[in-house]
Amino acid sequence: MTLDNSKIRRIVLVEHEGLRIGLRSIEALLDRVAKGDVAALKDAHQQFTQLLDTFVRHIEHEERILRPVLATIDAWGKARVDSMDEEHAAQRKEVSRLAALDAITDPAKWAKEVRLFEAALLADMADEEKTCLSPDVLRDDIIAVHVDSSE
Repeated sequence: MTLDNSKIRRIVLVEHEGLRIGLRSIEALLDRVAKGDVAALKDAHQQFTQLLDTFVRHIEHEERILRPVLATIDAWGKARVDSMDEEHAAQRKEVSRLAALDAITDPAKWAKEVRLFEAALLADMADEEKTCLSPDVLRDDIIAVHVDSSE
């Protein structure tokens, strides 16, 4: 079954929104962790572990449904795919590193690492939405016609 480009865009954008919701939830818990709430640390660690799993599934999904389309969508397809591949490899390494961190021994350090990951992930999703998921890039029609209203 082949998906329309607009359907692929919607799927990936919905997944991005799910990740953003998860990040906001973790951020709220990290605020409580900073105030010494031990129960919040446990909850934040559990939610972050789940978010990392969700994120890995998301990038695998992008590789299955978005990567093939990006490869052929326009003249920059190969560059977009190469960039995605490099980024996903780096993100997988970062996920592995973060999953191995001990939240209990140094909660402040762990929270700082989580916040750095959150910021990087939010920036990455925003960039991806601009460069790969824009309706101007990921479109169903083959030819884009832009009318210059100044004529």
